[in-house]
Amino acid sequence: MEIVVIGGGAAGMAAAIEAARHGAKVTLLERMDRVGKKLLATGNGRCNLMNVGEACYPGGSAFAQLVLDKCGVAEQTAFWQELGLRLRVEDGGRVYPASGQASTVLDALRLAMDNLGVEIVTGASVKDIRPGKHGFTVVADAGTWRGDKVILAGGGCAQPKLGSDGSLWAIAERLGHTLVQPRPALTQIMTDTLPIKGLSGIRVKAEVAVVKAGRVLHEESGEVLFADYGISGVCVMQCARFAEQGSVMRLNLLRGMGFENASQAEGELLRRKAAWGSQPMEKLLTGLCVPRLAGSLCMEAGIRFRDRLVGSLKDSEASALAQVLGAFDLPVKGVKGFDSAQVTAGGLDVREFDPATMASRLVPGLYAAGEMLDVDGTCGGFNLMFAFGSGLLAARACVEE
Repeated sequence: MEIVVIGGGAAGMAAAIEAARHGAKVTLLERMDRVGKKLLATGNGRCNLMNVGEACYPGGSAFAQLVLDKCGVAEQTAFWQELGLRLRVEDGGRVYPASGQASTVLDALRLAMDNLGVEIVTGASVKDIRPGKHGFTVVADAGTWRGDKVILAGGGCAQPKLGSDGSLWAIAERLGHTLVQPRPALTQIMTDTLPIKGLSGIRVKAEVAVVKAGRVLHEESGEVLFADYGISGVCVMQCARFAEQGSVMRLNLLRGMGFENASQAEGELLRRKAAWGSQPMEKLLTGLCVPRLAGSLCMEAGIRFRDRLVGSLKDSEASALAQVLGAFDLPVKGVKGFDSAQVTAGGLDVREFDPATMASRLVPGLYAAGEMLDVDGTCGGFNLMFAFGSGLLAARACVEE
């Protein structure tokens, strides 16, 4: 049995190892100069391998759950143990290598492939896949390979400088598969910059929500980072797939400032009016946030600073500012592109693949895994977990069918 795996990322390397373990002759084709480049960058270089908590996949959730039912935490833990990689579970169910270094994960994968005789060909950009009576011919700029089975694991479009350029999708489409429009996910959000002018670099705790026409499309909470283009932070990035023109990013800063609600905040502002009457108005939010942010919030509430004292604060202004603290709305202009995105939303239509085997329902002998498919998870190890799980399932099915 000869198997060609296309893509040397998480899904491809897992598939190559598993297929070789079952006696297949495996060739792994990678378009970059070495395998695992994107893997080294995951989890801020720590490599969040999976998550022991409840699965969270905004895209393709039903398909992802079926895959993980067959190759989830237990099966993937056993895979890593066999490779000699020690794991540890951290907050939020996130699983990391015990070393805390992504490089140790790649080292374990590379050693396994070397020991199993996987042929790794780098600098091999695949141009075509041709089905025949007895398998496939895979044509790349570095040569031509034959395989009884082919596993597509070339990734999506996110961070193309690390290897994922989406080029395999066009080949899959030529073979009859449907592509769900790819778009950036887990990326920064670009907003109207006037309300946050001068705030770049400031971090705040907030509850964030994507709101359109009064309806909340998605909400998260965590740390928000203001930037020249808009906002960032994990909680913001997890809203990116829902952000669209006509929506706003609503920042609720109340809890981050120690308030339960806007009424409580308004009461505190009126108390300050009475107690701090002789202080300059720019001191109004002292102790609640940094001065630069205070200025922006007051401006949003229509409160003029110049030549005013806290004692001149009107009740209506206190009410307006309290409302802004609970709903600092930033109109969405778009999201950062694939260069900045951690994950791709969209990909090959999962209805055309069997989640038990990752086999194409249209092309016998063809399989797909990882970000090639229309599945995307939130931060926390879910995307790598799907990549490794689907890669392992595809390899097992290749050698068993």
